[in-house]
Amino acid sequence: MISFWFGLVMILVVTGLALAVMFTDILDDRLYGNKRIFFVVLLLAYAVYRAYRLYQVKKLNDGNV
Repeated sequence: MISFWFGLVMILVVTGLALAVMFTDILDDRLYGNKRIFFVVLLLAYAVYRAYRLYQVKKLNDGNV
């Protein structure tokens, strides 16, 4: 149960950071151009991966109840 909530919080934090980097000037002095785009894509890809793993765990646990 703890890993489910941790995974959900991680998805929200990573997605929020990706949106903050995308739409604000946060980390503008270090990330610019292609590095910035790559970082946002990497964060969103990690969020999708965590969401898929969370879905798998939830589906597995619901089947065994």
